[in-house]
Amino acid sequence: MKPRPQPPSPESVTVKEPGGDAADRGEAALIRQLEETWGKRSDKDDQLLLPMPDSPHWKRVRYWGLEHFVGFRYGSDHHVLAIGFVQEVPAGTPVTTDTCMRRFEQWGRPQTKPFNVKFGPFAVHHQRWRNQRLEVHAVDGEFSAAFSTTSFSAAWAAYPAYTDGCLIYAVAVPWRDHPDLAKQVRDRWVTEGFVRIEPKTSERAVRQEPK
Repeated sequence: MKPRPQPPSPESVTVKEPGGDAADRGEAALIRQLEETWGKRSDKDDQLLLPMPDSPHWKRVRYWGLEHFVGFRYGSDHHVLAIGFVQEVPAGTPVTTDTCMRRFEQWGRPQTKPFNVKFGPFAVHHQRWRNQRLEVHAVDGEFSAAFSTTSFSAAWAAYPAYTDGCLIYAVAVPWRDHPDLAKQVRDRWVTEGFVRIEPKTSERAVRQEPK
């Protein structure tokens, strides 16, 4: 068994670099995602509480070119990405985890084409959230950008969170030099994280425009 690497000194762990002064900062950051306790962060208008391990060391960001409600990154090198989507549902459409998942994936597939994303087999997980069935999809894949190819592990959950809309919470973990750790981090979100989300409104959350 590979010995556990020396963790970073506590004072060196920052939002910019959660791997701190570890010899391998990417590895250290992913280990923190496996070992630190779950916390929650909100969108800027405090309509939604999103779970994430080591929550003080995430930064809320916007991912340009992708329509989303809220986004976070773990470290400036994007050791982990977490994104929330809120999608309107036409009047009369049942709001269930199944319809939310299908609508999100129909919308999302075309968004991946410019990056030449290739997906492996999808794993489907069924959980319980607020006494309702929750569908979670997990996958490994790769995408091309800037003349390079990056492999990743990802997962997303589809919530019947609103009377008039769907909530999707997604996480992606680039493999870089640590594919096994990346998969373990993704799997922790699947088994422990997604059920912890807390919408604070019953109607569809709407991102407020800056004044």
